Amino acid sequence: MSTNIAWAVLIAVLVVMPLSAQTETGPVVMTVNDQPVYSWEVGLLVPTVQLEMVNRGGRPTRQDIVNAAMQRMAASRLLAQEARRRNLEPDSARVDQALALMEEEAGGTEGFESALTGLGASHEQLRASVAESDLVQVFVATQIRPQASVTAEEVKAYYDHNPEKFARPDMVRARHILARVEPESTEEEKSDARARAEAAYQRVVSGEEFAAVASEVSEGREKANGGDMGFFARDSMMPELANVAFALDVGQMSKVIETRFGYHILKVEEKRAASTMTFDEAKEPIRQFLQETKISLELDKLLSELRETSKIEIMASPEGASTNATGG
Repeated sequence: MSTNIAWAVLIAVLVVMPLSAQTETGPVVMTVNDQPVYSWEVGLLVPTVQLEMVNRGGRPTRQDIVNAAMQRMAASRLLAQEARRRNLEPDSARVDQALALMEEEAGGTEGFESALTGLGASHEQLRASVAESDLVQVFVATQIRPQASVTAEEVKAYYDHNPEKFARPDMVRARHILARVEPESTEEEKSDARARAEAAYQRVVSGEEFAAVASEVSEGREKANGGDMGFFARDSMMPELANVAFALDVGQMSKVIETRFGYHILKVEEKRAASTMTFDEAKEPIRQFLQETKISLELDKLLSELRETSKIEIMASPEGASTNATGG
C-alpha cells in the first residue's frame, strides 16, 4: 500500500472484499518468512491491481486479480524484510502524514475508526502496513535507484534506434456536446436525446459560445471543461467522430452525429500536423523510462533471489482462490 494512498481506496475495499473479510478480525491469508499478511491488506490492493490489468488490455477474473494482489503483497514483505536487514527505516513523518490524510478524508477520528472496524484492521496494523510500504520506497530510493543510472549515450541510442516511438500523427483538438443514449434506451428516449442535441446545436448557431453550452447541457465526461476533449489522433477516437473531426476546419462545428453512445456535436479548436519529437523533447522521458526499466529489472532479480531462500505460505485467499506458495 502506497504511503500517499487516498482514503477513497481504503473505503473502496469495503465494497470489493467479501463479507467474511469485513467481519473477521484481521484474518491472515499468507505468511512471508512467518510474517503475516492480512486479508484487508490484499483487499486494499485489489482496485489498483484490477485497473492495471484492465489498462493493459486484459480481462482478468476475480481470482486472477486476487492472486496478483497476493503476489504483490509477498514481494512487498520480502523487500521490507531485506530493507530491515540492511538497517533501513521508514520515514516516520511521511507515515504520520499518510495516516493523517486518511483520517481527514474519512471525516475525522470517528469515521476513521469506523472504517477500520469495517476492514477488520486495527489502527496499529494499518500504521505498520503504511510504514512497511514507506520502507520499501526508502529501499528502492537508496539501494536500487542509485544503481540504475542512465548515460547520455544510452538515451541517444534509444532515440536513434526507435524512431517509430517518437512519430506524432495528425492531431485534432475538439470540443464535444453529448446527448447520451443508453443501450437499453427506448425509441422515445432516443428521440428525446436527439432533440436535446439539436436544441444545443441551434443555441450555438444562434451565437452562444460552444463551451458555455457544453458546460450546461452536455452529458459527456468533458462537460466540466466546456466539452474540451483535448488533442486526439484519428485512431484513438470512434470512427464516426474522428472522420468528422479531421474533415472540419479549425473553428467549424459539426451537425448532430449519431453513435452508439448517443448524439454528438463537435467543434474543432486546433489541428496539429504529423511531426517527430526532437531529441531535446524526448531525452528526459527516455531517461526516465530507461531508469524505471532498469529499476524493475533489478527488483525482479532481487526478488527472485529472495524467494529462493524464503518461506511463503498461503493460508487462504481472501476469496478462497487457490494460489501456490513460492520459496523454500
